[in-house]
Order: sequence, then structure tokens, then C-alpha cells
Amino acid sequence: MATSKRRIAALLLSSGLLVLTAACAAGPGAGSPPPAAPSAGSDRVASPGAPSAAPSAAPSLERAKLAFTAISAVQSPFWIAYEAGYFREQGLDVPDMNRIEPGATMLAALHNGELEFIAAGAPSLVLGTLQGLDTLVFGASVNWLEDVIVARPEIQSVQDLRGQTIGVSRLKAITDLSARFGVERFGLKPDVDVFIRGTGGNTESLAALEAGTVAAASLSVPAVFEANKRGYHDLIDVTAMRIPFGNGNYGATKATLDRRPQVAERVLRAVAQATSRFKTDPEYAAQIIGKYSQIQDADALRGTVAVYTPLFVVDPYPDAAAIQAVLDAEENPAARTARPEQVIDYRAADAVRRSGFLDRLPRDEAS
Repeated sequence: MATSKRRIAALLLSSGLLVLTAACAAGPGAGSPPPAAPSAGSDRVASPGAPSAAPSAAPSLERAKLAFTAISAVQSPFWIAYEAGYFREQGLDVPDMNRIEPGATMLAALHNGELEFIAAGAPSLVLGTLQGLDTLVFGASVNWLEDVIVARPEIQSVQDLRGQTIGVSRLKAITDLSARFGVERFGLKPDVDVFIRGTGGNTESLAALEAGTVAAASLSVPAVFEANKRGYHDLIDVTAMRIPFGNGNYGATKATLDRRPQVAERVLRAVAQATSRFKTDPEYAAQIIGKYSQIQDADALRGTVAVYTPLFVVDPYPDAAAIQAVLDAEENPAARTARPEQVIDYRAADAVRRSGFLDRLPRDEAS
């Protein structure tokens, strides 16, 4: 079921692979002013690759407080925009790049002003809106679910999953939603025909496969490659299904977007530059993913880039269908009457489109 790119990438692997587990911990980038103390639940990632020639406290730069929520390649446009100096090029002073836990921790930080702009999956941002916190999606880089359900050798077909358990990182996480949507496409009902259990992460899901406590696991790359090396085969390639979903998004509160519209536009310009760089410079993309994920396996990094290159869109315009899918999956009763336009702020993305900036960016053949 896997795409040819993923199988080619998986075959490249010949050495051990470290699965995405934790954020890098280091000091701020050279030439940057001392950062504010990180909020609770965050991990700082330094930027030695950021340009050192530009003055760190230039009066023309506007300070912006940014963070990301997961050590996953889906959020690499934020990493590249920081490491390659695109935020600074767009007039933003981003002294460091923090990781913060999604959900309640992230929503509280946005609400109290500890953070202004976040790279996150849409579910947390949508939930914030439904809870009255006015968190909005103002940009997007990936509008589809991406994951693969891998299975133990004895599970030869999707129907063999009936009565079995699939391991996911956490309930309501992307791996959980991918598993549910994936089995539903084959006529199985989650929590009735197939059971789903949170394990704590990709590493823990692999361990559960090894222990035989789950029959399959919903994984993202590069963990998929490690599972293949251990003898577990791809059963459902959710990524290949192109299921619309707000996966790689950029969010802020309505108050921040009202108060700092030009900063939001600059964030999206930098993100567009970074996404273009990811799609046209795979070696650099692999280098940055390796730094943030602490993965050393070059083949796994190249394979990860190969999987994500067709998923990324350079134009950061939010996709209404992807946000509607998030609303459809949300259990909060308010989601039943909410509409995508209540969750999306198009102003910054519209401004980027009107400027002609996107037309000047390098594109790969698929763009």
C-alpha cells in the first residue's frame, strides 16, 4: 500500500535509526539577544545556522514570539525560516525557537501573551475557538493527514485487524485520527471492529509492536522506516489517501492578528520562503530535520524529505476543506454548528498573495 517514494526511501536504510523523540536543547543563536525564559512545557532549540552578519537588535526589526508544538517534519518550515534567517529577512526579530506542548499548554500561552504565533496542528487551534479563546488559523503548509499504519507479519490484510488493537502516540493526535480515518476507508469501525490505544509516542508504539501488545501501529516518518527494518509491513498508507485535514498550520489569537497584521504577514512570507527551500533544497531540509529531531541516519532523513516534499504547499493560504475536516472530527458539541470561516483569518495570507511575493520564489517541478 505504500507509495513508491516511501518504499524507495525505506530500502535505502541500512543502519540504525533514531526515532523523533525530543527537542534539541541549546542556547540561543549567535548574534541574537538573550531570549526570554521559555514558558512551561517548552524546549528551546538554538540557531547556530541563523545569519550572524545581520545586527541582532536592529531598530527596524519587530520582535515576535514564536513556537512550534511537535518534533515532526510537518513543522520544519518554521525551523527552516528560523535557521536560514528568513524571519529576520522579513523584518522579524525571533530570538529563539521554542517547542511547547499542544492543547491546553499552548492555548494558555497564546491567551496570556507568552506566545504570539504558533506552528501547530489545527485541532488545538480549533478547540481554542470552540472554547471561546479566539485562537485562529491564519496560514497552512500541509492540508492532509500523513501517517502509515504498519502491521505485524501475521496481519496480512486490513480485515485481519478486526478485533485487534492499533497503537497510536496519543488519543486525538494525528496518529490517532489517521488510524481512525484509515480503517474506516476499509469498512472497519474504530472502537467497535478495531481498538485504538495511546502508547505515548512513535517509540512507544514500536515497542508495543515488538512486545506483541498491539497488532499494528500508526506511525509517521521516519519511524515508519524503522518499523519496516524490523519486519513490520505497511498496511494502510494514509498519506497516499490525501485525506483533507488541518495538519501543518499557523495560528494566533484574534487579538494578536488584529493588533499585529503586518507581523502575521511577515511570518507567512518567511514560512513560504522556508517551504520553497524545503522543496528545492532537499539536502538542506534533511540537515535541519536532523538537527531538530537529533536523527543521524542520512538515508532516513532523505526519505523523510522525499515523503514531505509533495505534501508541502508554498502558498500558505488556509484550506477551508481541511479545517472543516477538523471540525467534523472534533467531539466538542459546538463544532457541529461551527464553520471554517469562524476559525480562519485570511487577511495575512491574502496580503501575501496580493503582493506577488509567492511568484518570485523558487519552485520544484511538483509546485
